[in-house]
Amino acid sequence: MNAKSPREDVETLRRIEQVCTRFENADPSERDIEAFCQGFSGDHRIALLRELRLLQTELQRRGGRSQQGSESERFTELNRTLLEAVPSGFLNTNLQDAMGEQAAPTSPRYQIGELIGSGGIGDVYRVYDTFGQRPLALKTLKRQFQSYKSAIDRFHREGLLTGTLQHPGIPPVYDHGTFDDGTPFFSMKLVEGQTLQQIMKSRQAPCDDLGDLIGIFENVAQTIAYAHSQAVIHRDLKPHNIMVGRFGEIQVMDWGLAKRLGGDSESDHDAATDSIRGAIDADLLTVTGEDTSSGETPHGSELTTAGDIVGTPGYMAPEQALGDIDSVDTRVDVFGLGAILFQILTGQTLFQNESRSETIEKTRKGDLGDAFARLEHHHEDSELVALCRRCLAIDPASRPADAAEVARVTQDYVAGLQRRMREAEIQRSRSEVRMHESRKRQRWVVGLTTALTTLAILSALLISNQWIKATRAASAESIARDNAEKAARATQEVNEFLNRVLASSLPERRGHDVTLREVVDQMLPELDGKFTERPGVEGAIRRTLGESYRWLGEPDIAEEQYRLSLVAFQQARPIDELEILETKDRLAGVLRSRGDEGDFEESKQLRTEVLDRTQVLLGKSHERTIAAMNNLGTVLIEMNELDAAAELFRNALRRIDASSDPEQYSRPSLLVNLADVDRMNGQLDSAEAIYLQVLGAPEASTFEKDNAMIQLGQMFHSAKRYDASLRYLRQSFEVRQNYYGARHPLTLSAMRKMSRVMDESQRYDELLELLSDSLDRHAKEFPPAAGPICEARSLRAKALIGLGRVEDAEQYLQETIELISSERGTEHKYAQAAQKQLDALRTAD
Repeated sequence: MNAKSPREDVETLRRIEQVCTRFENADPSERDIEAFCQGFSGDHRIALLRELRLLQTELQRRGGRSQQGSESERFTELNRTLLEAVPSGFLNTNLQDAMGEQAAPTSPRYQIGELIGSGGIGDVYRVYDTFGQRPLALKTLKRQFQSYKSAIDRFHREGLLTGTLQHPGIPPVYDHGTFDDGTPFFSMKLVEGQTLQQIMKSRQAPCDDLGDLIGIFENVAQTIAYAHSQAVIHRDLKPHNIMVGRFGEIQVMDWGLAKRLGGDSESDHDAATDSIRGAIDADLLTVTGEDTSSGETPHGSELTTAGDIVGTPGYMAPEQALGDIDSVDTRVDVFGLGAILFQILTGQTLFQNESRSETIEKTRKGDLGDAFARLEHHHEDSELVALCRRCLAIDPASRPADAAEVARVTQDYVAGLQRRMREAEIQRSRSEVRMHESRKRQRWVVGLTTALTTLAILSALLISNQWIKATRAASAESIARDNAEKAARATQEVNEFLNRVLASSLPERRGHDVTLREVVDQMLPELDGKFTERPGVEGAIRRTLGESYRWLGEPDIAEEQYRLSLVAFQQARPIDELEILETKDRLAGVLRSRGDEGDFEESKQLRTEVLDRTQVLLGKSHERTIAAMNNLGTVLIEMNELDAAAELFRNALRRIDASSDPEQYSRPSLLVNLADVDRMNGQLDSAEAIYLQVLGAPEASTFEKDNAMIQLGQMFHSAKRYDASLRYLRQSFEVRQNYYGARHPLTLSAMRKMSRVMDESQRYDELLELLSDSLDRHAKEFPPAAGPICEARSLRAKALIGLGRVEDAEQYLQETIELISSERGTEHKYAQAAQKQLDALRTAD
């Protein structure tokens, strides 16, 4: 076939679209595919046959009839030979493409699995990434479009644009390019769960789970607000493109129609490229990992229409339906959000039970009268109704300016809803109290009548009871007085002890640079034998000292103080078991942080005991029980018992959610630990989403956010995403330096992690500058030949070599060897490693 110009392709497709419209509107008894194909020949006929067959399947599904019937059989018999005989040409269609049997691509990196969905120009496969050791989704351009440069350009632009949007609500793109056989592709996160459309279909009534759905909507609005802040519009927002994962993560999918505002005009591109086929951008596929072969796509009212109309009828704004591509802005997405919110509120689409052509026509005219009438049935949600009407305004100027405004209004509504729920709960509790008091008064009236009849009998016993009570009261008063005197003496002794210790550490005596370390060091000898008669007081002081030494980076001294504290609490009378459990938990913490195998076993034993007893004493949902579950889980992570740890964390989160007051608990620590498990199991996307959730949580502490940042840095380092790794490691370093001090072990650990990333990414200038500071700090805390210092020296030599300063590197390595040999001997592993590095350098010369 001779090559056709884009204009001829567009005209042919307009004819095909007109035939499809007539076929859709025809009486079912008159839908003869062969008759509707008259006037078409060659490749054009093949394209029309395929469109009519797909449309017939969709119409049969709508009508509830089986797709297997005489008409289907007749189509196969009449046209299979034709499809096999005609060579690829127009749209590069052949038998396999027309019948949906396109062969899967091959890749040395990706193990191609099942086809999990197919759209207008793209197929998506479940794959296993042998490089990243994880399951992914792989999107490829269909073979029939690979001869069209405009289709290839649009496909690559989708992958590149999606990859620039870094947000937890947008599936990340990991890789893109072209396979050896010429197939363009990009790989992305595999999201498994349900679409918002599926969730809404499962509702029994529109009011079911409204709060949950509004929460999902708020997350979607926030995600689109981020995209708008990056000057990107989605242009195809609908419930099918919103994914709710198994762990509640919410993702906006399918950015195939996304457009960057302020760039080059796309009108020519869209007219010449998108109109190559009515579905060239009809990638209805949501990458969910579920079967999408139900037939809900190709020509239903929810088809993503390309060419003059870019978007999905029923969710697109009027200006989109009119085809004015270059005039659209963020407010087309606002309209799409309004259409989604309408469906959440009413359980129906804007144009319920309308054909595609009718939907497009009503959208162009802005005919929303019937939709608004249905919306008014929801007076109880007046705020949401008002927001929905604003978003669906025909005039773009009357809509919210962008998704950020929609997100703010929704956030305010959710906050108000939660406030009203809390107030309702308070009122309910007050009503229950009043009812209880009323019942008590009624019982009192009945009891009084009975009591009067027995008053004579009780009078004789009353004097005796009063005398017994008076005796007991006197005894209790004496005991209380003794206890108060003992408590006062204990308080006085503690105050005198603290005054003496602190007074001796005043700047006027010890200098203005006196440190916390110097104060607690002085307190230790003062404490010995001071509170032998007050073991509970000694236990509390020693536990505080243990905590101080732990955060000063002295685990051995901390362990000693915790064990002495435990002995003291066990000698106290009466025994306070909760104080003993608290001390055991802190002892377990310092054992875990030290990291020896035996320490892990003892830490696990202690924290298991703490959890079991705390549940018995305080209940399964008490905040100390939740904390005990979290702490035991951290030990299990260290021992690589990941499944058991994950179950503890999830069980704790479930208990929090089921409690009457979830806000009293701290979730971020549990979430960070759960993300650690996902990261160690290779579920990097899930881990990243949870870490970012913690970083954005207002209730998260500095310590919890630092944990999330350092873990993100290490995870990105393993994935060779060096820029992201250094960004989070630097943030963690700054937090630790400000929070713990310049030479605290945690601060130095962050510096070592940064140096490893700089070395691996060959950022030698930055590495030299960092190592200069790092070596100076480590030298004040470690022996000259300690492991961290030797590692830093090795990295410094590598940086000098990388910068071409070979002589400096050689001299530095020689100094390192001499230093280690003098401290640990020439046979020590660090000395041998430095010698090997020096020999390799001299051999290279």
